[in-house]
Amino acid sequence: MIRLILDKTAESFEQDIRELIQEFYPGEDFEIRTEEGVHFTNTTQEEKNALKQAKATGENAEVNKKSTKNKAKMASEITPEGVQDEKIRLSFEVAASEMPLTGVRKDDKSVIKAELYETLVSMTGKTLPWGDLTGIRPVSLVSPMVEAAIEKRKTESDSVNELTETEIRDIKTALTKEYCIEGEKLDLMTDIALREHRILNRIYDVTGKTYKEGWSLYIGIPFCPTRCLYCSFLSNTISAWEKRLPEYMDNLRKEIRYTVREMCGKHRRPLQTIYIGGGTPTALDEKWLQVLMDMVHEECGSANVSILSNVTSREHDWKNTVTGMPGIVEFTVEAGRPDSITKEKLQILKAAGVDRISVNPQTFNQKTLDLIGRKHSVESVIEKYELAREVGFENINMDIILGLPGEKLPEVTHTLCEVARNKPDSLTVHSLAIKRAARLTLERDFWAGIYRAGDENEIMAETRLQEEAEAGENYSLIRHTGTSVSDVAKEKTKFRYPEITRMMMASAYTAEVLNLKPYYLYRQKNMAGNLENVGYSTEGKECLYNILMMEEKHTVIGCGAGCSSKFVLPSKDGDPTHKRVERCDNGKDIKSYIEDVDKFIKRKEELFSLMKE
Repeated sequence: MIRLILDKTAESFEQDIRELIQEFYPGEDFEIRTEEGVHFTNTTQEEKNALKQAKATGENAEVNKKSTKNKAKMASEITPEGVQDEKIRLSFEVAASEMPLTGVRKDDKSVIKAELYETLVSMTGKTLPWGDLTGIRPVSLVSPMVEAAIEKRKTESDSVNELTETEIRDIKTALTKEYCIEGEKLDLMTDIALREHRILNRIYDVTGKTYKEGWSLYIGIPFCPTRCLYCSFLSNTISAWEKRLPEYMDNLRKEIRYTVREMCGKHRRPLQTIYIGGGTPTALDEKWLQVLMDMVHEECGSANVSILSNVTSREHDWKNTVTGMPGIVEFTVEAGRPDSITKEKLQILKAAGVDRISVNPQTFNQKTLDLIGRKHSVESVIEKYELAREVGFENINMDIILGLPGEKLPEVTHTLCEVARNKPDSLTVHSLAIKRAARLTLERDFWAGIYRAGDENEIMAETRLQEEAEAGENYSLIRHTGTSVSDVAKEKTKFRYPEITRMMMASAYTAEVLNLKPYYLYRQKNMAGNLENVGYSTEGKECLYNILMMEEKHTVIGCGAGCSSKFVLPSKDGDPTHKRVERCDNGKDIKSYIEDVDKFIKRKEELFSLMKE
């Protein structure tokens, strides 16, 4: 257990401080001491109960170990002041009041984390790939810098839309200073930010309207053939809801119609991209998939005509988009699981103007597919991918997941070789993020014996092995060469990459071989190996929606059970370069959506009222 002692100033940054320490010491429990008292984080409920009892009685309390299997790290007794000293592995005291803070929370957080990061690096002898960043959108830190530099060019009547090497270097220097990030990840986030800016210009090239003037629609189909082991999304097997599909589709139409009328009709915002996800949209049979495609065209097909009718320049061909719907420049459907795909369904999607689909293997190892609950074969992935090519799809994405149970680098390498052989137009590489609702978490004890790269316990074990190897190498160096202990300390053996990191490096290399460039990136809490999800694509076939949604570039409204909406609005501080994001969701229950969709429409109505007409 780690003891964290925070002064009054540092107390409000507790989560940021703890999350950074966790990156260096994964899997550790925390005892937090502040002026308000002591509390536990990440510990078992039994230890928390014992602390509560000890505080109430003023006497030591025994921890009940009978009700949990997680006994190894548990304290046997808790005092009113917390854990006994012998159970504390490390103790950190953060005196933020002694740091050069300004009173601006964002700036102060950077100062506190940077100082703590330097301390942790000196203690452990290793750095983190993302520096002291613990947020989920690293690229969003770079994008405003890129846009500010370009806006400055415009005020100086400079028509060049690309940054110079000096300007890019200045941006990187500022990021390193504020977030302690350098090297490969710094280059990655900066390159993606620059690339995203160029990619999003495609919307203006087609429609004559910038992405900031438009919005995107997400349509949720929360049904799958079966539920995967790692899934935490709102998704139910399609067989359980077949009888209520008519009600679901009626409510979905009602919500889409309301949303389009508000955004395109009342607020005059052009709809620019549509993304249908889930679940697995192609879990719908051919009849209902056709109903869905007809619904999209009926409710969205002509929504932009009156908005864009004054765009008459020949260079903006908004009437003739690839989707067949004026002004809508991208229409993506996650075909996803091969066991849900048929030739007729692909033909329905193609005829409806869908220009981008996913055929997702997740892995090309049959043993893993069986383990995680995918009811299809490796061969069927390739078969359905080739079928999609035959039907005429020229923009197909594949998803793979790193850190699946039982997979090490050789299994991931096999998957990457199969990906390379099939040459998808884009590749999305996910580091497995285990969330509370996933069976992999809920059945933790059952899955504990199966290797997962990036799992906290695995990384801790790999770290211990590396530390032991370093100790052996250092002893040998001293004995055989006469090198001093201090010199050995200065020349520590370079920290060996954990298995999950080598998997990510192999994925990046495969993308490079296929000439797929990284174009969007995001991170999640509880992500394997403190890494990231990266989307790679052939130039010109990047998913606009992914960038717009992940980077919160413009308003994205979700319709359907379990969906979320993010309204991007002007900042309350009056600065036109700033923004704020207001959210609302459609709950986590299909039944409530079917029976009371008006409740969720009402939530949107409140946010629409914040928009300027």
